[in-house]
Amino acid sequence: MNFFQFIWKEYKTQLILALLIFGGMVVFSIWRPELHKNIAWLEAIAGLGTLLFAAFLWINSLNQNWQNNLPKRITVQYRWEGRNVMVCKEALLTSESDARTWALQIGQQMSGCQRLKFSPFFTFKRLGIKKNSTSGGRYNAYLFIYYLTEIPLPDQASQEGKDGFKWKIENGTFEWIPVYGDDDTVTYEATYNPTKSQIIPTK
Repeated sequence: MNFFQFIWKEYKTQLILALLIFGGMVVFSIWRPELHKNIAWLEAIAGLGTLLFAAFLWINSLNQNWQNNLPKRITVQYRWEGRNVMVCKEALLTSESDARTWALQIGQQMSGCQRLKFSPFFTFKRLGIKKNSTSGGRYNAYLFIYYLTEIPLPDQASQEGKDGFKWKIENGTFEWIPVYGDDDTVTYEATYNPTKSQIIPTK
């Protein structure tokens, strides 16, 4: 649903009423123009300015309401020694207040480790409105970054499995990438990128 479709759906009655009032004023002005000859120019300009200002506030309120009603998606990055070792792209997010807990749960699922060790500092920011390349729908995009202090190892894996996971973490990046269906369904694809190209400057 785009911005104009949202406005029509949520404010159809107000829009129709405003158009009827405006149209009635135009018709009446054409029908009885002599009634408007004595209106002072200053009063007319002040009235027009007030109308334009009110319209601006109304449109701004509509835009804010539209943005708040868009779906939310969050990309979560887990950094260790200055680079991303796990990345989950565009996971569904219910609310901003759930971002930290949800990002932690995603990291636990990706690593199989229920006790991730990370710095007390993290990054959380809104990236703005983005467009889904498949369906064309828009959504609010967010980014959350955890700064790991230790490599997470899967709890239930054998020692050989843990060693293999650690080697992959040290030499590449685990990624969960969303796969969007034509009916707006979302699944994900788990991949491993065996490269250290995602080095992040420490400056």
